[in-house]
Amino acid sequence: MLENPSAEASRFAGSAEPSTLMAGARAFLLGPLWAAQRSRWFVFAMAAIGEVTGLVLLVQGFTPPIEDVVPMPGRGLVLIILVRIALGLVGAYGSSTAERVADSRLTPHQALLIGIAILLFAYPLIVYRFTAPQPWSLLVNFPTFDGLDSGTAYLFDVTVDWMKRSWVDFFDAFTAGLRATLNAIETAFVLTPWPVVAMTAMLAAWYLSGLRAVVFVGLSLLYLGMFNFWEKSMSTMALVATSVIICVVIGIPIGILCAKNRRANTIIEPLLDIMQTLPTFVYLIPAVAFFSIGKPPGVIATVIFALPSIVRLTTLGIRQVPAHVREAADAFGATPAQLLLKVELPLAIPSIRLGINQTIMMSLSMVVVAAMIGAGGLGLEVIHSLQHLKTGQGMLAGIAIVVCAMALDRMVRREGRERRRK
Repeated sequence: MLENPSAEASRFAGSAEPSTLMAGARAFLLGPLWAAQRSRWFVFAMAAIGEVTGLVLLVQGFTPPIEDVVPMPGRGLVLIILVRIALGLVGAYGSSTAERVADSRLTPHQALLIGIAILLFAYPLIVYRFTAPQPWSLLVNFPTFDGLDSGTAYLFDVTVDWMKRSWVDFFDAFTAGLRATLNAIETAFVLTPWPVVAMTAMLAAWYLSGLRAVVFVGLSLLYLGMFNFWEKSMSTMALVATSVIICVVIGIPIGILCAKNRRANTIIEPLLDIMQTLPTFVYLIPAVAFFSIGKPPGVIATVIFALPSIVRLTTLGIRQVPAHVREAADAFGATPAQLLLKVELPLAIPSIRLGINQTIMMSLSMVVVAAMIGAGGLGLEVIHSLQHLKTGQGMLAGIAIVVCAMALDRMVRREGRERRRK
């Protein structure tokens, strides 16, 4: 016969309660080290921060006041106790979770030793820094060499000046070619009658994405025309189109190279990381230094900012081609060029199209920044509104940029969705 379920549950609860209390008491006594032993490093960090803050307040309460610091020993002790109580609750009711998320790379003994080392290193330094009347200057200020920053900056200045003098013909020719391309595209967008431009954009939206995109693009163009942003938006579109064309021409071959050559990818990958993580205003410094101000340096800064997207997604698309597809092509005697052009690139088109989409979006995000060095367009309208505190006009110009971005996104992205659905 089966025993009474209620009696069984009560017996289980009675046996579990002491272990729960013991786990909570162990966490309370060990403090952050309890979390370290179980490799719960986030809990360890939070508990250590709370505990060291309490220690600082506690020590400050028994030392002469520093500047405007109010002694609060009682608050420090209360904070330490609260941290320990919180750890006790985590230990009592979260021990099973702790075991599940433990870092398998470390044994409990190794993790405990690491936690002890961290606390022995951090606690004395933090307490000393916030409680000593005159802390050691080497601890307060990072040690450095006098003149290292100015000397390095001077080296960059000398290098840039030498390049500008030695490569002046190259920079002039490159700027002239870029300006001619940009002017040709801008002339096609701005001087062409607006009904023709609108009809072309809506036909392109219909061909690429369908009727919904046509409606959205039509409403977007209506907004730009009704609020007198047509010419400036077309100038912005010329800047974006030029930047995207350059990114595609340069980025897709580099992406193919990274996908095919691991050594090249090892070299190019850090450069792409730098290009993506640098603040946008930093791109303007070399652009202006080598190409002065105007639209060409705006295009160059935009290309530097937007290029990593198309490179990374082209590489990803080619690498994601199934291995059995490559093997089948090799079995039929395909050459490396045929494998790339007839197998890998067609299968990587959705990823490449997504890269073009992201390149367009990132190019539009540089519109306002590029306008600061004379690129013009909608970004210049935003800057003028900011300078003259014209909130309403600035909002309308900002919405115009968003409308352009959304219209281009609908035109480029939807085709990939429809093909995936099929």
